[in-house]
Amino acid sequence: MLRLLLIFCFLTATLVGVAQVPDFISVRKKNGMPVKNYYAGTNISFLATDGRRYDALIHKIANDSVYLRYFTTAPYTNIFGTVSYDTVTTYILQLHYKGIKYINTPKASYRNHYLGKLGGIAAIGGLGYSVLNIANGLIEKADPLLDDRNARNVAIATGVGATGFLLNRIFRSSKKGNRYKIIYVDMSADSPTSY
Repeated sequence: MLRLLLIFCFLTATLVGVAQVPDFISVRKKNGMPVKNYYAGTNISFLATDGRRYDALIHKIANDSVYLRYFTTAPYTNIFGTVSYDTVTTYILQLHYKGIKYINTPKASYRNHYLGKLGGIAAIGGLGYSVLNIANGLIEKADPLLDDRNARNVAIATGVGATGFLLNRIFRSSKKGNRYKIIYVDMSADSPTSY
């Protein structure tokens, strides 16, 4: 029994000693705090320096390159008469990590897409209502501008417009400028490389 335990410990130690942690891509803030790490086997969505958008599964990350696996699927009719999809071919595309201009992180993608648009629409609606109400009050002179009901409506619309403008400024699209650093972490080297 002791001999089996020693053999098991020896095999475990050799397997642990041989294992190497794979390289990965890290998206970090300007102060160095990591936002998200991308490893082999995870999905990634990014904008390349040539202007193309890539959405794929990471096959592996090695030698300063990201290998993306794409699947080609085709529909077919199964035995029940409904349409199913099957993978016809797969291919791998290799890109250097410096070819990545901007990585769509899930939090940034959600925040910029929805809150930025909502803020813009609220700013246009609220401030537009306030300007039109004041202009109609000055031109038509039908409703007094300082009436309690009218002043309350203008105050609410101005508040909604100002909040929308603030949301639009805070959560505007970050594709205009890259807010994050993209770092290639080489686990066989001493320090990560970045640009």
